[in-house]
Amino acid sequence: MNESLEKELTIITPEQVQLKFRTAGVGSRAIAHLWDGLILLVVNGLLLALIIFASRLEWLNILDGVADYAGAALIILFILLNVGYFLATEMYMGGQTPGKKIMGLRVLQDNGQSATFLSIIIRNLFRILDFLPSFYFLGALIMLFSSKDKRIGDMVAGTIVVTEPGRERLQRKKGIDKSVAAWEGRLPDLNLDDAARRRVTPEDWQLIAAWMERLSGMSAARREEFSQPIFRHFVVKLQHESEGLYDASAYLIALYLALREDWEI
Repeated sequence: MNESLEKELTIITPEQVQLKFRTAGVGSRAIAHLWDGLILLVVNGLLLALIIFASRLEWLNILDGVADYAGAALIILFILLNVGYFLATEMYMGGQTPGKKIMGLRVLQDNGQSATFLSIIIRNLFRILDFLPSFYFLGALIMLFSSKDKRIGDMVAGTIVVTEPGRERLQRKKGIDKSVAAWEGRLPDLNLDDAARRRVTPEDWQLIAAWMERLSGMSAARREEFSQPIFRHFVVKLQHESEGLYDASAYLIALYLALREDWEI
């Protein structure tokens, strides 16, 4: 979601460990917020029904004196829920709200560590400012011009919102599987032996995996243009006869499927 607006972010920890993240863009964060809004809408509806019920108790002269306290308690709960929902969920769900969890997003500190109690409080206090003039217009506008997809609250709190790697890999795999399905029945049987598999380097795998990720977005002419040099690289390296035997794209898809179990985690 919103992949074109999301940005790669590399963080070097104090231990000199390099961490790579993809920041969550406006689109994925907006959908996550929509999920949270729907959850709040349902809960607020239930609370409103309880408040109305509590007010009716007094009208019916039932439990005299209790209705006022019940109504006041429900109103306080209503305020606390809407103010504290994002604060409490991010704090106790490891930087996630239910909406962020659905979308595979998480709040981290700028150094790649888990968001702290203080940083979560600060970023949520500035949520009101991000909301101005309405519907997070200012926050979304700031994010579009931020190199790390940060809203004002993130800038002040020193936090970032990232896409979790596991979900990102799953989305890529689904996209690739969909592309592969369109070629069903047209792929050659390569039968790679152990010697051929050992000739494939990490760089080779990254090359073919990157080609597969872009397969669905390429026109036929563009696919042919990009597949030919990659195809020639692999048929030479794996010592496959290529003259008239393989369609370049079909060969690369079959090769990817043959190697996937060896290289994917």
